[in-house]
Amino acid sequence: MFHSHQFERISSFKRLGFSARVWRCLERAERGHEALLPANHEEISLALAAARQKLDIAADATIRRVLDKNPLAIRLCRPKRGSENEAGLLALLPLNQAGFDAVMDGLFSGLDPDPDWVCAPDEEPEAVYVWLVHMPGTFGRCLGAIGLTFDSIMAEPKPLFSRATNRHSVRLHQQAGFMQARSFFPQCNADLQVVFPEQPIQSADRNAITVRIARTVEDIFKVFSVRSATYIAEQFCFYDEEFDGNDFCSTQILGEMGGDAAGCVRLRFFGDFAKLERLAVRREYRTSRLAYRLVRDALEHCRKKGYTKVYGHSRLDLVRFWKVFGFKPIEGRPAFTFANVRYVEILAELEPHPAAIRIGLDPMAMIRPEGVWDRPGPFDMALSDSDPRRKGLLAESTRTLGKQDIVAA
Repeated sequence: MFHSHQFERISSFKRLGFSARVWRCLERAERGHEALLPANHEEISLALAAARQKLDIAADATIRRVLDKNPLAIRLCRPKRGSENEAGLLALLPLNQAGFDAVMDGLFSGLDPDPDWVCAPDEEPEAVYVWLVHMPGTFGRCLGAIGLTFDSIMAEPKPLFSRATNRHSVRLHQQAGFMQARSFFPQCNADLQVVFPEQPIQSADRNAITVRIARTVEDIFKVFSVRSATYIAEQFCFYDEEFDGNDFCSTQILGEMGGDAAGCVRLRFFGDFAKLERLAVRREYRTSRLAYRLVRDALEHCRKKGYTKVYGHSRLDLVRFWKVFGFKPIEGRPAFTFANVRYVEILAELEPHPAAIRIGLDPMAMIRPEGVWDRPGPFDMALSDSDPRRKGLLAESTRTLGKQDIVAA
């Protein structure tokens, strides 16, 4: 870990999980000779004008609104007298809880951040977003000053987010210790990278319930571990009965308690109805409300997909539980048995969702991640559209019928 005379108190910047490469760069940096200082609007405008020639950044009006909320959000490293370097610029957005939630939910845009999501200078942030770094020829010398700037806005280390604009940028971020944010926050924007504190921010709330669609391989492993700990361990069924070949053609919903994999439910879709199945909650979490959250979220997901009928199988002793959600045993249908357990068929009639996915809506909605059709997805970010090289490769390598020009202008 890097130690510097500049960090006389315990440094929050030093407690972020950067790679060894970052600390080696800090050791080599000329510390003590550069400083990042607040600036007036005129100085900031000049530095932004230089940055705008190379980078796509927020509009001046947006930047002014943010600076009205936090005048310290942008700091400058002024070039030495006689230097040909431009003024270096560092813009950081200390985010409150609403801002952190917006990042996690994929609602945050660096081109138009809501000032209500930004902390005032005297407020402790919940996360920090690297809004802009433009330091031509001065970045290395300013590393120590950058660390001090972070220390000045957060007393304790908090998650640090940064946007990687292309593949080269992703590689540089990862070499510095950043990780793809979507691996931890599945709904956040695809181009975000994050580095976490090396030490936990606080003890996890073991009673906190979170429910989400399983999107990553790790999420699926968590679902499988819950079902193994319940159906196989407690119901004594065979592996092939529990993992029946339908898991990768269905929607899996994962429930966690304080970050621990605690419950799950599976949805499959047929014609005009959905089937809710494989509801499981680990034994130690069955006194919580997790099972209710899982079912309610699963039914809401079905509504968003346009389904108004949800079918299921209830264990004979659990019919009362399912009635809470509107399920009723199907009249005239006898009980049946599989894996040595007796079941009855149940059906719930749901109210149509006013914004259910259907033909005639925004076509981009259909290609967004499952369950978050109302939020921008990877294609909304227009990463390929903003890369002239990729557009040129597409035009050169694609053969079209009837000489149609398919490449977007």
